[in-house]
Amino acid sequence: MPTQVLVGGGGAGKSQLAASFAYRALDPQGDRRDVVIWVTAISRETIQLTYAEAARRLAIHGTTGNDVVHDAEVLLSWLTAGTKSWLVVLDDIADMRDVDGLWPRGPGDRGHVVATTRRKEPALSGGGRNVVDVRTFQPEESVAYLRQRLSSAGFGHLLDGSVDELAEALGHLPLALSHAAAYLIRKQRFTCGDYLERYVEQSASLAELLPGWADTEAYGRPVAVTLTLGLEAAAALPPVGAARKVLQMAALLDAAGHPVRVWDTRAAAAHAARPNASGDVARMPSPEDVWETCLALHSYGLLHIDSAGGPRAVGVHAVTARAVRESADPRDLAQAADAAADALAEIWPDHTYLDADLVAVLRANVDALSRSLGDHLWTSNRYRLLYLAGDSLFDAGLQAAAIGYWTELAASALRLLGPGHPEMLAARARIGRAQGHAGDPAAAVRTLRQVAAEQSGLLGPEHPSTLASLQDLARWRGHAGDAGGALAATQDVLAARRRVLGPLHPETLASRATLARWRGETGDATAAAKGLEEVFEDMRDILGANHPATLKARNNLGYWRGEAGDATGAAQALEALLEDRLRVLGPDHPDTLNTRNNMAYWRGEAGDSAGAARALEQLLVDRTRILGADHPHTLATRSNLAYWRGKAGDATGAAAAFRDLLRDRIKVLGPDHPDVLDTRANLSRWSGEADASIDTAAAFKALLIDRLRVLGPDHPDTLTTRHEVARWSGHGGDPEGAVRGLEDVLPDRSRILGADHPDTLATRHELAHWQAERGDLEAALSGLADVLADRLRVLGAEHPHTLVSYAELGRRRAEAGDVAGARRALESAAAGQSRVLGEHHPDARATRAALDRLQRRDEQA
Repeated sequence: MPTQVLVGGGGAGKSQLAASFAYRALDPQGDRRDVVIWVTAISRETIQLTYAEAARRLAIHGTTGNDVVHDAEVLLSWLTAGTKSWLVVLDDIADMRDVDGLWPRGPGDRGHVVATTRRKEPALSGGGRNVVDVRTFQPEESVAYLRQRLSSAGFGHLLDGSVDELAEALGHLPLALSHAAAYLIRKQRFTCGDYLERYVEQSASLAELLPGWADTEAYGRPVAVTLTLGLEAAAALPPVGAARKVLQMAALLDAAGHPVRVWDTRAAAAHAARPNASGDVARMPSPEDVWETCLALHSYGLLHIDSAGGPRAVGVHAVTARAVRESADPRDLAQAADAAADALAEIWPDHTYLDADLVAVLRANVDALSRSLGDHLWTSNRYRLLYLAGDSLFDAGLQAAAIGYWTELAASALRLLGPGHPEMLAARARIGRAQGHAGDPAAAVRTLRQVAAEQSGLLGPEHPSTLASLQDLARWRGHAGDAGGALAATQDVLAARRRVLGPLHPETLASRATLARWRGETGDATAAAKGLEEVFEDMRDILGANHPATLKARNNLGYWRGEAGDATGAAQALEALLEDRLRVLGPDHPDTLNTRNNMAYWRGEAGDSAGAARALEQLLVDRTRILGADHPHTLATRSNLAYWRGKAGDATGAAAAFRDLLRDRIKVLGPDHPDVLDTRANLSRWSGEADASIDTAAAFKALLIDRLRVLGPDHPDTLTTRHEVARWSGHGGDPEGAVRGLEDVLPDRSRILGADHPDTLATRHELAHWQAERGDLEAALSGLADVLADRLRVLGAEHPHTLVSYAELGRRRAEAGDVAGARRALESAAAGQSRVLGEHHPDARATRAALDRLQRRDEQA
């Protein structure tokens, strides 16, 4: 594969040559490539992040959206094995170790790599790479360049007899030549001889300010001198002195570019008017004035502005930026860093999901700013920007990257702020949050428990930050399988927040909503719905009907209303909520998408499985477009779609879909992630539904081994798997084994979840079913009657589970010859199912069919 490595000193034109390759690859009339990827290769992390972002934007199969290292490997594999033609530019490689294992490879007729570096190492020529030594122009090339630039711009008359001498003085460096040409074109009245005279004068004075040993980046004195001449000319333009400050800001940002909006900020305007180290003060410019300064710098070749726009529309050549930083007074550079940090924070979007590309560029600029001046963001008390960048990783679904980012940030906070600083603990709390979202709630619990204990000792047990960590700790305890512990912990947080913040504070209201959720998770869906209805009314009155927290409470109220037995009402409530979320948040907001997901679910539970599948098909298209093909929410949509396809009658299609999803989730999340284990359970279930010859019980037994290892014996999902092993043993022809298995899991579900938990009642119902199947009808009838009584007491007369108990009891009474008792039970089931689920729901149709059979049997008798 052709790989060209362009090696040369700073300002020699390596990046310009690489850019010419890139432009040719983008030109439909030139050597057009399907994909062009430009990587600013200043570190291994930057290379991997760019690769991962390219994989996401190309929607390459297997991209996770949350594991940068994995996604970078996905891109490299795709480049190697794919069918697209491509060009990858690795610009400004700082350390050859950074690209170990990251060189793209592929057939030479499709793939091409161009790399640039100032390093001269033997490793450059390894792997079949062709090293090209990019030196300065030859004298005739330098003169030809100046003649072409000036003549094409209409200023050929400035080419006097000094052009050869000027090219020689500039060392034939392409970057210095471009600075000089831009200066002459911008000034319009100075000849090459005039510029040479100024150059010689400036070079003499610069010798004191920038001695040879200070040229650490080897960009050469010619670039420093031409930079100074251009900068002085730009600084003389109104507002006077602003150009130097603007260029210093830009030189601290990402060499690959930053958004135009940086220069529309109050921070940029204030910095342009700020006195520099020598005491010069400019008037306060407007944003238009600042942009005019940017245009002036662009005209002098010191700032690049892409007329096509985009999040990287403005940038500074890396060598120019280094020259600016090294020649600036440290105090001026510190002021520029403060302004750049404030400007980035000022344009940081409130909703980062709206423009993932912009946020990725902002993160890269935060990283560049942090690297430019080391710990300055910490010592200047501007580390909030680092926290913004880290929080955006959560919104982007980059959970694995978030763990690494916050781990490093917490170490920096510990070093610079001290072990007892609240912000250090806040960073560690975010590590816990990232661990939970990455699928390791047990690790999240360990991290957050330690953080909350330290916050309690430092800030007090009822400080808002301590309570926030305790609330997060409760959340991940629940996700780790301890719903009862989550409920109790949330009750404690709620009581403290009521004392400290008051009963109607937004955080108190949030704890009330969370408490309702955990009441539902512990088995009391009715109490959850009631609690959410009460908190929704308070949120509506205090925060407003359109506040995101109020809308979220409505969403959760709809969900628990469905869990309490009113699937149709839940679907209708969520449909009304969707209209409001579309109006308030827009169609692409994650909360809007979540409501569409929940609405589809309850539509299916209300009996319209096909309609649920159609709605999820549309949602999948939108989540793929907005979040990426392998974002966890997109994968969840695929799971839900497969489920409802199965419920709609396509068990074979559901099994195939879960098989594909399992492969992708393992790639994205790893084999032990809870979502992967859930997918295995669904695959086992629908494979069994599609093909009775499959040993489904064996598949669930294999899953049980892993759930015991990953989740532990008392996790609700482990108990569910034991229930499924027993149930599928019965379907596999072993009703005796089913009874033994269900009798074995029942006391554990009663102990862990409670005797009245819906899952415990489900196991009792299933046990009675298989008792009947093995021939013990008396025990089955007794068990079904007891379950019905408890479901009436716990869930209510019209909960779908209660109605299922009526129907099953009716069918078993018919088998026992109790026609009258069977009719009463079946009629109760049929009437309730018609009211609650609708006449066309599968359960309602099945019950009516059982009544019809009973009627025919009675007539025949």
